[in-house]
Amino acid sequence: MSRSVYLDHAATTPMRPDAIEAMAATMAQTGNAASLHGAGRDARRRVEESRESIAAALGPGRRR
Repeated sequence: MSRSVYLDHAATTPMRPDAIEAMAATMAQTGNAASLHGAGRDARRRVEESRESIAAALGPGRRR
């Protein structure tokens, strides 16, 4: 059985399907995270939740 192994990750990296789904759902929403209206506050919340999730995945380290 022949199997392809992709090694050129400097050019692009295949994304996990769940990551693509999460990105598509977020990109479908509008709102400027710097704005004070409802859509802006929702966008800011999503940004902060993403930061917390990434920080938790990376583990302890320096905080700014």
